[in-house]
Amino acid sequence: MSFREKMLRTALLAGIPPFLWYFSAVGLSLAVGTGVESMSIGRLVAVLIGGLIIMLIAVVVVSLLNRREGTMVPDEREHRIESRGIFISYHLLCTGVLMTIGAAWLGWSAVVIVHIVAFAFIIAELTRVVVELHGLRRGY
Repeated sequence: MSFREKMLRTALLAGIPPFLWYFSAVGLSLAVGTGVESMSIGRLVAVLIGGLIIMLIAVVVVSLLNRREGTMVPDEREHRIESRGIFISYHLLCTGVLMTIGAAWLGWSAVVIVHIVAFAFIIAELTRVVVELHGLRRGY
């Protein structure tokens, strides 16, 4: 497994749990009917910062354990794989922006709109990482 792949796997595995926990709790509270009242931007910011800190710590630990193994300087194949991941995540992010515009047009609250934007950003970034991992595994 390459150094780049180890870093991507670490970022993915460290990043999924806090966001999965938070957005599943928000989804459940929306299903019950108390979601909009229980949502807060402060809690969302805390989860975003906490998830970022967890990911940074995990990536630093993995990079220190594997510092002699490789470099993060991409070759031509990795540039192509990275471009494919950015391309797909861009379209997901555009979909999130359109959903945000629709939510604003329907008159949803600012808290819900901020959650839609954050969810779209996180889904786009995790998709980029998954696409890059898939490309690195396939070798094209």
